Amino acid sequence: MAQPDRITNAFTTLREQMLSLAERITGNRDDAADAVQDAFVKLWQQRGRYETTSHAQGAGMMTVRTTSIDMARRNSHQADVPVEQATDIIEEPTNEERNIAYQQVRRIIDSELSNNQRMIIDMREVQGLDFDEIAARLGMQPANVRVELSRARKRVREIYKARRKEMNS
Repeated sequence: MAQPDRITNAFTTLREQMLSLAERITGNRDDAADAVQDAFVKLWQQRGRYETTSHAQGAGMMTVRTTSIDMARRNSHQADVPVEQATDIIEEPTNEERNIAYQQVRRIIDSELSNNQRMIIDMREVQGLDFDEIAARLGMQPANVRVELSRARKRVREIYKARRKEMNS
């Protein structure tokens, strides 16, 4: 079996376990999906190092773990608030606030992402297609669709946070 197939098989076989591990560490399903994709990219760049699928699986789980820990640390800049106080601090957004946020995100998607990333986000998030269906429609590999979706989500999140920070300054 070729090295790329080992990496792909490792991630395909263990994807749910990897997502579960990453979600336990990051506390967020989207961050977990991004961590798994980042781990896949890291392993793909070193694909010549893995002699067997089980070697690739072990390296994959370890890479997902460290990537998730790094992501959780980066995101931990938020102040820790005791649960008792959190209910006083957190206010549920109104429907109007949700609509404004949705419109802002939609504008970011439409203006800041590549055409390919826009199509992938729409097919996945709006139409609810799975990665295999998206890959078939776009003539891509499912793994590439996952990477592009992860990159697109990350870019939208960064731009949205930066714009909110500007507005609050």
